[in-house]
Amino acid sequence: MKTILRLVLLLIFSQLTICTLNAQKIRYGKISKDEFALEECSYEKDASAVILSRTCTVDLSYTAIRYFYHVRIKILKEEGFDQANIKLSYYRKDQLENISGVKGQTINLSDRGKSEVSEISKKSIFDVDVNENYGEVRFTMPNVKVGSIIEYQYKTSSHFYSYLDTWYFQDEIPTFYSSLKVNMPETFRYNLVMFGSRIQGKYPDSKENEWILTNLLSIKEEAYVNGYHDFVEQIRFQLAGYYTREESIRGGSPKFVNSMMTYENLAKEYIERIQFLGRKGFAKKQLETILDGNENNWEKIEKIYDFVRTKVKWNGEYRIYPVKSAPNILEEKEGTNSEINFLLVLLLREAGLECNPALARTNTRGLIQKDYPLLSQFDQVFACVELYGKQHFLNATSSYRPYGLLAEEDLNFHAFVLRKEKPYWAKIVPNDKNHEDIIITYDYSDLLKPTCSLKLRETGYFAANSRKELAESGSETWMSDLFDLEKFDFQVDSLQFKNEENVNLSLQMECNLKLEDGLDEDTEFKYISLFKNKDLKNPFLKETRQYRIDYNYPRTKTYMVKFILPDGYQFEDYPKGKSIALPEDSGSFKLSSQLLGKELTVRTSFSINVVAFTKEYYEVLREFYSKMIDTMGAQVIIRKSDNISEK
Repeated sequence: MKTILRLVLLLIFSQLTICTLNAQKIRYGKISKDEFALEECSYEKDASAVILSRTCTVDLSYTAIRYFYHVRIKILKEEGFDQANIKLSYYRKDQLENISGVKGQTINLSDRGKSEVSEISKKSIFDVDVNENYGEVRFTMPNVKVGSIIEYQYKTSSHFYSYLDTWYFQDEIPTFYSSLKVNMPETFRYNLVMFGSRIQGKYPDSKENEWILTNLLSIKEEAYVNGYHDFVEQIRFQLAGYYTREESIRGGSPKFVNSMMTYENLAKEYIERIQFLGRKGFAKKQLETILDGNENNWEKIEKIYDFVRTKVKWNGEYRIYPVKSAPNILEEKEGTNSEINFLLVLLLREAGLECNPALARTNTRGLIQKDYPLLSQFDQVFACVELYGKQHFLNATSSYRPYGLLAEEDLNFHAFVLRKEKPYWAKIVPNDKNHEDIIITYDYSDLLKPTCSLKLRETGYFAANSRKELAESGSETWMSDLFDLEKFDFQVDSLQFKNEENVNLSLQMECNLKLEDGLDEDTEFKYISLFKNKDLKNPFLKETRQYRIDYNYPRTKTYMVKFILPDGYQFEDYPKGKSIALPEDSGSFKLSSQLLGKELTVRTSFSINVVAFTKEYYEVLREFYSKMIDTMGAQVIIRKSDNISEK
């Protein structure tokens, strides 16, 4: 038995290492028999294509940094044909980077087992300006079919020395072999940062100049994750310093230049470039129309914030430097995120509040690396009010959020506050008052005219998201996301809202509807589901998890359903009490029911009390959702009694 097991393991291992062994002697156009014979990825059998090898060699010199790339991919299924559409991005502004030496080919096996090569022509390679900063070299590999091997190579020349291009060992498809080699003269000093358990485990204290990983999983989409940047196996480099070339040429002792900027210097240089906050006279005139002079500090913040969020629309652009002046922003009624929030800082300061801009990073781009003071880490600016010993971050780019509510993608743990005397890091604390309360009453007491009343109350992110959907998609779309409208004779004008426009108060809705589906006197049993099908889907179905689970903010959802029956009917069955808890009070689900005569009330409460779980909690969280959804799926069963009275 042990012998058989060893043979099986040997076969599996040999398949996993086919391309690993060959990739160590990778030469353009030299394809092995094993690579042609490969039909699936043994550790990810649903993969439509695999990266057989992806390598990069980096040569540093005083004239330029040159990256030499070589990529080889095997197409396993028709779904993998999109791997033949290649886009190579580079930073084109100020001619800091360019791509050259593009060469590519598709290799197929003929019916006789001979290789047939289709090369890309120079005419099919296009250089496209994506925006003012970036360009792309684009081309499509020819004659691609299932079983094809495509490979291409190119060179990127760069004059950007502050950091080398991040090397990602993983991709959207599995990778058999990935290597990075950096040829660095002793005159350069770079700090190296590794992300991912495998690269850190293999090279804990390595001073090698080549890093290799094999048999890597694809980057999978998973529920409740902001971005994958922090979890993908990768290496980053930041310039620490260099020896000057001039002294070396003259024969003297080379001088070492320290390139590591401190956050204090970063803040100073950033603020010196900003002229926006000097428009005090303009700010004073605006405040005359916003404030009446009797407000306390909280009222000042609310009124000024509401003025900015309603007067200026965000154009969707993330910028850390404002370009337009404050008068132009208000005149055009549109601005970037930094322009809107710098206007907010200007007005709050003029109102006598301690307020500073704060550099931040959206959580979809990954966590901020606080040990490395790079301005390129940041993509937006907040207003930070210091009041009663606490920091309060404001972002006025949405008309649907109150001043105490940042955008969900803003919740990235820390922001860097640019206080003139002493800049500092401050923790971003998410709003904890995020509630959704729903009450539904099914009244069957009049068999001929069954009715249903709906009530909803939302605060925090629930309310902000609802206000946005109501404004952009309409109330019917919004209602269909919350309730099963097929059960009702729904009319849009039956909705009654409270505080729909006032974002500083809870959003409330009431609606009285006729039930389309009442109690059928010819049917003995009626089965009623309490929740919509979409609410009964477990977002954590996979057996394993690659990434952290991000909730971003605490939340509570309560749901109460009440049934009122007429004479002649009774409750045959209904969900009973259930309580499920996550460890360390991080979340819970509770269901309770109460039967009083002809009235049944079922209540559920779901809460998550933390902003994130590590992937080690995944199995616990998966089991929690499984039990919760199983409980929520129980139906209310109504039975017609034998002694029903005739009307």
